[in-house]
Amino acid sequence: MTTGSVPNPIAMARDDAPVDLDRVYREHAARVSGWVRRLTGTNDVSDTLQEVFEVAQRRLASFRGDAQITTWLYAITVRVVSARRRKARIRRLLFAQAQTEVDVSAAPFETPADALHRRQATQVVYSVLDGLSERDRSLLILFELERLGITEIGVILGMSENNVSVSLHRARERFRKRHRQLFPKEREGTNHGQASR
Repeated sequence: MTTGSVPNPIAMARDDAPVDLDRVYREHAARVSGWVRRLTGTNDVSDTLQEVFEVAQRRLASFRGDAQITTWLYAITVRVVSARRRKARIRRLLFAQAQTEVDVSAAPFETPADALHRRQATQVVYSVLDGLSERDRSLLILFELERLGITEIGVILGMSENNVSVSLHRARERFRKRHRQLFPKEREGTNHGQASR
C-alpha cells in the first residue's frame, strides 16, 4: 500500500460518501492486523495485511455497502488467511518444513511465569485448531476469539444463521475430540472461552 496510490472512490449505500482505499487502509489497518494475529496465532502480519488490502483494492469497486466495511474486510481477511494457511501446509508437506513457534504479545504487568503459561496455552489451542478443517477453524476463531455474533459470522462466511449455529456446535465437538487426542493427560472439562452470545 503506497501513500500516493490513486483513490478508488465508490458510493456506500448508507451515506453515499465516497470511499477510497487509502482512507479504508488508514482507518482499518490496525484492526485488520489484530484480526490476522488472532486468525494466524502469530505476530508476523505484514505480508498478510498487505495481501488483504491488495484483495480489497481489486474488489473495492464491487463493494455495494450491503454490509459494514469492517464485515467486508473481515471476510476478505478470513479468506486470505485460509488461502495462506493452505499454501503453507502444502509447502510444509512438500519440503518437510517445521511450523514456526507461536509468538504472542505479552500483556502489561505480566510475570514471566504468566507469560510462559499464556504462550503454552496459546500453543495448545492453535495446535488443536491447526488439525481442524479451515471451516471449523474459522468458525471457532470468529466466535470464540473474535467474539463475533452468529449473524455477523454468517455474513462473513456466506452461511445462514442456523447453519452457523449447527456448524459451530459440531466444530466445538471436533475441537474437544482433537484436544483429548493430542492432550489426553489434561483435565476434562477445560473451558476454552465458550461464552454464549
